Amino acid sequence: MEEITPTYIAFGNVTKALKSEGYIPVSPLKRSDYFIALDDAEIAECLEDSLEFQCSHASSPHNILHVHNIEKEVRHKVSLEPKYNLSPVSLSEVQMLIKSLKTGKSLGLDGISNKAS
Repeated sequence: MEEITPTYIAFGNVTKALKSEGYIPVSPLKRSDYFIALDDAEIAECLEDSLEFQCSHASSPHNILHVHNIEKEVRHKVSLEPKYNLSPVSLSEVQMLIKSLKTGKSLGLDGISNKAS
């Protein structure tokens, strides 16, 4: 710290950010034992744990009901008589196509997110 002088570019950038209007300080990351992550390895582990939780099915139990409702609707739709002499589509075909959707894409015209898969 003692070697950092106002001539360092990073020092200037940090100073500018702190002085700018609308600057919101970021809270420190906390480890799973609720102590503050102090070094890069602990910070990386906190970020890894957070991403793992966000991407797991356990992080959003409400999605299970949503998926159930979609499956129910698909079962209903495939049980209907085909229109326009189209060949029928099986539930497994629909499930396979839904699972192949990329979840990071924006909503389509129907407003439905691909995250339902």
